[in-house]
Amino acid sequence: MRRPATLSAIRLATILVIAIQVTGAPAQEGLAIPADGYVVSDDLELLPAPVREKHEKLLAAAKSGEMSRLKAIFEGEAAPPTVSFGEPADPIAYLEHQSGDGDGLEMLAILADLLAAPYAAMDGGDGEPVYVWPYLAAFEDLGRLTPAERIDGYRIMGYSAFRDMQDLGTWYYWRVYMSARGDLEAFIAGD
Repeated sequence: MRRPATLSAIRLATILVIAIQVTGAPAQEGLAIPADGYVVSDDLELLPAPVREKHEKLLAAAKSGEMSRLKAIFEGEAAPPTVSFGEPADPIAYLEHQSGDGDGLEMLAILADLLAAPYAAMDGGDGEPVYVWPYLAAFEDLGRLTPAERIDGYRIMGYSAFRDMQDLGTWYYWRVYMSARGDLEAFIAGD
């Protein structure tokens, strides 16, 4: 006896829903990103699994003090991460040059500080979420921060540098962008 097509379709839909729940396929996982806005969190478990995994790799590379580990992550990307709006040919050499010590250690320290901060999840403009560390980079007006938000800025940049940036109104310091697929899109400063 043939089963009705409707029952088979319902079973297939149930299997797909279970598969999505098990694999974590929804791009936003536990985050509800408002239209034309962002949501801030420090809960890494709410990130899509590929983003969590890339975050862990980047943080481990940063804490290792070895630019070669960051270089391996960069080279594993489908497209080179943006490190400057001038798009240097060698992103790692550029970061080493930007680093106060000339070896990239300052850049690794900055990266570790950024990744230790809460993040913002926002629409990347194409309906897909983008994740940015620190969350302060998503704010349109740094002049209207709560005391707790200012403390986060001071922790990352120090009081004087953060106050100078607040006077400019927006985040121009280093930040990290990742796609929902876990692609490292940028580790960049400036605007």
